[in-house]
Amino acid sequence: MGFTSGIVGLPNAGKSTLFNLVTKANALAESYPFCTIDPNIGIVNVPDDNLQKIAHIAKPEKITPTILKLFDIAGLVKNAHKGEGLGNQFLGHIRGVDAIIHVVRCFRDPNISHIYNEINPVVDMEIVLTELVMADLDIVSKRIESMEKAYKGGKKELQAEIELMHTLKDVLAQGQCIIDTHIEFDQNYMKSQGILTAKPYVVVANISEDEVSGSQPLDALRDWGKTRSVPVISVCTKFELEASELDEIDRQEFLTSVGISQLGVHTLISSCYQLLQLITFYTTVGKELRAWTLKRGGTLHDAAGLIHTDIQEGFIKAEVVACNDFITYGGMHGAREAGLVLIEGKSFIVRDKDIVLLHFR
Repeated sequence: MGFTSGIVGLPNAGKSTLFNLVTKANALAESYPFCTIDPNIGIVNVPDDNLQKIAHIAKPEKITPTILKLFDIAGLVKNAHKGEGLGNQFLGHIRGVDAIIHVVRCFRDPNISHIYNEINPVVDMEIVLTELVMADLDIVSKRIESMEKAYKGGKKELQAEIELMHTLKDVLAQGQCIIDTHIEFDQNYMKSQGILTAKPYVVVANISEDEVSGSQPLDALRDWGKTRSVPVISVCTKFELEASELDEIDRQEFLTSVGISQLGVHTLISSCYQLLQLITFYTTVGKELRAWTLKRGGTLHDAAGLIHTDIQEGFIKAEVVACNDFITYGGMHGAREAGLVLIEGKSFIVRDKDIVLLHFR
């Protein structure tokens, strides 16, 4: 199990370059609007140093990391919610993802045009968010109309849902994203309704190698992010993409030469994990070591269901050990002798980086 994210932004912001950087899929990246019409889709192994450390002890024949499914969605423009710039089609591609990655241009390059002829990342973000808000307002208004008709026809159980939709409509009419408010809602329900602004999001500031230490557009975007409690991650996409083609030693020297100490793409994936409140747990069954993605607060019963419904239904107990203890004591046997292996039932809350051995009928 993994998670899905959609990359959105204005044309020429660097969305496809970021996609190529993350996925190494070599998606077409040209400097003219609407280069991407159908979404590029990539499956990315989530970076995890623990897998090799566990594998050194467990000696599996196969290692399976958890994954990120990434959608590179074509650039939005003003009035996309009305269908301009193929907007309806593009917005439709975002509805099924778990989180949104907004790519915003902070770099200056005379060879790459800006659709509105100005480098102003805050304005660019507001344009894109406005389009998502207006698209949601249209969906919610139509949903209210449909539900109220059904309510008058006798479906009184819809009252609570209608009230929620009216609350959402009021927020959207004020130009606010639902996720930026204090409204309580079920994320799965919002996803089923195709509501975009309820999705958690992160902002990627696409910078040049000259702006690693900061710039006026980047600083302005970071200030904007702080007011909304939205993470803003600076990534020098073009430079990191070039670096990704080098071997490890040359790559590190190349990145260090412009002051990049940590790959922005790794920071991005970690931020998406945090946004979605996800954790990773591991299983070492048979010849396979595997990482799994679980919602924070998930139980051993939930974890078993990810692996197989038969395991969930036949659950008896689980042996659980922290990854660091597994590594320190040379595996499950050593950790067990040290008294660090827990024997737990299905209601146990799985911790981040736990190694789990499930027992079932």
